[in-house]
Amino acid sequence: MLDSLDGRVIGRCRVIQKLGKGGMSTIYLAHQMSVDRDVVIKVLSSSLLSDDTFMERFNREVETTAQLQHPHIIPIYDYGQYEGLPYIVMAYIKGGTLESLFKCGQMELSLASRIVGQVAEALDFAHGQGIIHRDVKPSNILLDSQQNAILTDFGVARVLSETQHLTQDMIVGTPFYIAPEMLAEGNIITPTVDIYALGVTLYQILSGTPPFVGQSTAQIMWAHVHAPVPLLAEVRNDLPPEIDGILQKALAKSPASRYTTAGELAADLASVATGQSLQIAHAAAPVDSDHFLQDANLQDAIHRALNQVVKIARPDGGTGSGIYLAGDRVVTCLHVVDGSPGLYVSFHTGERIEADVLATDNHLDLALLQLRATPSTLTDEQLDGIVLRVDPVEPGEALAAIGHPLGLDWSVTGGHYNALRQPGEEPLPRFGIVLAAPLVQVDVVINAGNSGGPIIDAEGHLIGIADSIINPAVANNIGFAIEGQMVLNFLEEHQDDIELLAPFSCEHHHAGDERYCPLTGKPIHKLDPVPMPTANTVRYTCGHLHEPGLEYCPLTGKPIFEIDRVQEECADTIQAAVPSVVCTNCGACYPVSLDVCPSCGKPRRT
Repeated sequence: MLDSLDGRVIGRCRVIQKLGKGGMSTIYLAHQMSVDRDVVIKVLSSSLLSDDTFMERFNREVETTAQLQHPHIIPIYDYGQYEGLPYIVMAYIKGGTLESLFKCGQMELSLASRIVGQVAEALDFAHGQGIIHRDVKPSNILLDSQQNAILTDFGVARVLSETQHLTQDMIVGTPFYIAPEMLAEGNIITPTVDIYALGVTLYQILSGTPPFVGQSTAQIMWAHVHAPVPLLAEVRNDLPPEIDGILQKALAKSPASRYTTAGELAADLASVATGQSLQIAHAAAPVDSDHFLQDANLQDAIHRALNQVVKIARPDGGTGSGIYLAGDRVVTCLHVVDGSPGLYVSFHTGERIEADVLATDNHLDLALLQLRATPSTLTDEQLDGIVLRVDPVEPGEALAAIGHPLGLDWSVTGGHYNALRQPGEEPLPRFGIVLAAPLVQVDVVINAGNSGGPIIDAEGHLIGIADSIINPAVANNIGFAIEGQMVLNFLEEHQDDIELLAPFSCEHHHAGDERYCPLTGKPIHKLDPVPMPTANTVRYTCGHLHEPGLEYCPLTGKPIFEIDRVQEECADTIQAAVPSVVCTNCGACYPVSLDVCPSCGKPRRT
């Protein structure tokens, strides 16, 4: 990007001054001499030209969006290249942006309704022409002198989406406004991504901040996919309660649960703004785990089950959950343990025992482990907490998931049973396979690391084993579990197994001395076992436990530092009065007051 284009002639326009600069473009005020009017020129970054097809797609998108003739869509007058830099000439709107307007304070509902209604008209018109904006946000909504909304930047986000890879640092759209389905590779993008972004914009102009905020892109992205939408009533008690219903529907995780058109959102908002009562159909209210977990029967069932829920750790730092059974066996998900040269099982009591793989089922994603010793801290009475009997479950029944999310020590989340998805009925790919097991649909939160943990009802029955971390924007759900009866069938089938399986280089466990993987057909060899770390090992920034004094991780070869030492050193980088903590996932140092690591989004170990 050139330092300054002031005074330059671009096309038939003379640049007057720079108005602003973003990550991928710079905006200039210019004068179109042929018709004697002021215009805006948006000059894109030269970094985009590294893609040989960029200009072809840029020209195509601008030509298409230039045909959008609508009172609330910015007119495009010209486009081209100046000294190799792509540019677009657009109308100059003197009133500033919506972003600058609400920075003056929370907006009145009547004005918010009018502006959102005008943007909705523009979006519905564009959607009717087959064009999706992809980057609706306050800074892309201009205001004229009468505070009428003009939507700009159509087509630019699409070109960028085809040019950039989806990463934490370079992401199409702005993280504060991006719909959950845009964060999963391969998803079909529909007009509902614009409706979601319009909902975020509405939340922001009424509250002053977006619904999901954080100190890192990863943290914000995680919230869009998993976190419930905060209630606006907690910020502004002067607004009608129906506003939260509108926002919950507009910001539903699943596209199918949102408003079908932007106009429908605007119509509901206009009704509420004029004092009409309104019932929001199919509004997606956030799941309140605490509400479910306050049930006395469910609390008792959770308490009884705790001793049977174990944490499974691997030498590569991976973790999962499992269920301890009689005979010193543990049932878990296969993807938690497959191919690992070491498995370390930790109990609620703090005891740790090594384990081997006894049986696997690749089509069910289930594995059975055999402990190398009997836990000395458990009694027979503590093995009756989870009832290995499946009773019929009704939609809406309260459930609880117990596990160790993201390698943390403990987690209990509540929700309810939705349905049973049979094999072949909209099968869900899972780690390269399609599970042959029925899947229990739940709105119990299943996070990374919960896999293998039990989902139980208020009587302690095993409803299923937590398995799938599915983006709810894709699956219209929070999580899936392998149906309990399939787990019981698997246990019965392998109850007499005694031959241990060995880890191989194919990242599977097999019996005997296989030379070729039975699943892939590729040559393989056995892996050397990695014993459980001893008591004097320390936690390093690689996330593993090693002997003290190492400079490089024996597993990854990367430089590492002892967590405790980094904790001491980073105390100097954060104000002394602010307690700090080191992230066990990425090694970043951040204030202990934060619940998640601002660098990678991992919840803080408590």
